[in-house]
Amino acid sequence: MDYVACGSTEVTERPERTAQGYRRFRCRTCGKQYNERSGTVLNHAQYPSDVIALVVLWQLRYRLTLRDLAEMFLIRGIVFSYEAVREWEAKLAHALTDELRQRRRGKGASRGRRWQVDETYLKVRGRWASCIGPSTATATWSIPCSASTATWRRPRPSFVRPSRSRA
Repeated sequence: MDYVACGSTEVTERPERTAQGYRRFRCRTCGKQYNERSGTVLNHAQYPSDVIALVVLWQLRYRLTLRDLAEMFLIRGIVFSYEAVREWEAKLAHALTDELRQRRRGKGASRGRRWQVDETYLKVRGRWASCIGPSTATATWSIPCSASTATWRRPRPSFVRPSRSRA
């Protein structure tokens, strides 16, 4: 891990941890100590980074009010004010939304590798047929296939209708 201030790679990990459990390091070049959160927007935060990220994520995803979030975490034993939620959102919202957007759309070489299927062609009884989209409720392909394709025929019923004989 490189030291943020001087950029040195000569770093040793200290055996003790911070009060919140983050690893400590010491730069051999300048002798200063730092931890995993040094140089980040949450460097001097009182609460763990994962709790802060969860609060901001819930606020963005579920559009909860600041006071509702503070109350939800108060029930779980984590006490902070709604003003703290507002400050965390101001610090993290932009970075968090950018990261989530990149994960959803893909980045670099993986961009464009994901796609959705609305229509596909299947071979049914040796003939090609067009099937349109999975059913949203059951996530299974709707049967029968599109009747507009001339190559697909409906299966014959398993029973045979009796013929009418003239007497």
